[in-house]
Amino acid sequence: MPLTPDQLRAARALLNISQDDLAKESNVAVTSIRQFELGTTTNLQQKTENALLAFLSEKIEFIGARGVALREADHLVLEGETVIAQMFEDIHAHLRGQEDGEALFLYGDTPCSLQQKIVDYCALLQKDGFSYRSICQKKNEAAFARIIPANFAPLPLQVVYGSTVAQMIRPHRVLLVRSPMLAEGLKQTFEMLWAALPASDAEIEENAMVRGRALRA
Repeated sequence: MPLTPDQLRAARALLNISQDDLAKESNVAVTSIRQFELGTTTNLQQKTENALLAFLSEKIEFIGARGVALREADHLVLEGETVIAQMFEDIHAHLRGQEDGEALFLYGDTPCSLQQKIVDYCALLQKDGFSYRSICQKKNEAAFARIIPANFAPLPLQVVYGSTVAQMIRPHRVLLVRSPMLAEGLKQTFEMLWAALPASDAEIEENAMVRGRALRA
């Protein structure tokens, strides 16, 4: 789909660069950019458009015929003692505004202190209106958690939310990957495990309360 004047202006605004800066960085004539944005020229030469897109597409995502957005990095490493808090901030940011936004947690080979942090932050997620489910190897206080057998292969922390997968690669270090395909694959794995595992007492009690409220309504 060809680049439009609106998209070019919006892309420059997002990157906070002038027409002169764009011309210099993409190695095209500044007059071509000015005439195109003003509408004097309705179509760019293919060579000029390719040069502009080659530069802009590294940081800008073009959506349809009019939209633009800053391109997210396809991966990000979180580090430090507050790495779990950082991860949950990212979960909030990416689920906010999504209808039926849900975070799925899969973990087993994690210290008790870390598991408790996850449970506490999940409670905050629920309080803020988001939903979550967990599959883990030890019982915890989370209502929506199912327990995998003790002889199951060790599971490092993995979380999937939206199109993002978070993977703990070592203590105080979490890799975030923005990949719809990877996220969808992990969601399918999670759902298969979830369906195969028995519901916890807390989940059964919560579901009974929900059904009771529905009947009363």
